[in-house]
Amino acid sequence: MPVEGKRPGPVPPGGGGITRRAFLRAGCALVAGGAASCLGGSLYSTLLEPSWIEVTRVEVRLPGLPGALDWLTVVQLSDFHRGPHVSAEEVRHSVEMANALEADLIVLTGDYVYQKAGYSADCAQELGGLRAGCGVFAVLGNHDVWTGPDEVAGNLSGAGIRVLRNEGVPVEIGGVDLWLAGVEDTGYAGTSFGDFRAIWQATAAELGRTLAGIPAGASRILLVHNPDFCEMLPEGRVDLIVCGHTHGGQVRLPFIGPPIVPSCFGRKYAGGLVDGQRAPIYVNRGIGLIAPPVRFNCRPEITVLRLSAGT
Repeated sequence: MPVEGKRPGPVPPGGGGITRRAFLRAGCALVAGGAASCLGGSLYSTLLEPSWIEVTRVEVRLPGLPGALDWLTVVQLSDFHRGPHVSAEEVRHSVEMANALEADLIVLTGDYVYQKAGYSADCAQELGGLRAGCGVFAVLGNHDVWTGPDEVAGNLSGAGIRVLRNEGVPVEIGGVDLWLAGVEDTGYAGTSFGDFRAIWQATAAELGRTLAGIPAGASRILLVHNPDFCEMLPEGRVDLIVCGHTHGGQVRLPFIGPPIVPSCFGRKYAGGLVDGQRAPIYVNRGIGLIAPPVRFNCRPEITVLRLSAGT
């Protein structure tokens, strides 16, 4: 601080001052750096990460699992959203990656299209290339129901994929039946669980009848697109539930997580393995995306679920 009554002298050269020219140069550098960072981030989130598929491997322990099913490999893909933002070539790439995993069983948990059911034709053609020792099974999601469920299901069936529309089927593996129960989405995509429960009640009743028809000791996997349905399961045992729908939020901010998750329960079902009240639940982040067509810190996903009889 200058002594009172005296004016401070000029800052000597090299004494820590900054000239107007240096200040402007520094400002321009900061602006340019910020612009480059924004551009780089934009290119990454729109061009790189959406096509950078991650293979997630998860061991799911199911006490009482028959020995023939111990270490069974189930590969899950979901939410392709073939449409303006996802090409048939991108779907093909996910198929090639899935086939390389040599799954025992492949399950698809909905939303094959975005905006038009017509996109399901070439999407199904690509998905018809999936190979698994025990087959490929699918359920429909809300976007399929909105655009034309019969057309989407018909194209998938025509490609050799077994579409489960509120029904259950046994899959024989090593002399033991593994039952797959498939629930078709109702199309509700709001965030009121009261409305959700009312709209899905008939579907829950159908699932109850399906579960009642499965032999008591049989292992059971439920395929349903929207994980919120797990909050209103009917009576009847389910050993594992696989879902999609939420895309992981598509954007996950550091230290914050996904600011938006299309679920009545917020981030609970954003993605990954969830310890459900009735059974473990796996929520896949999906292959494709919807508008805005960006992914950040939330890569598309193929899941390898290894079933284990361990406790």
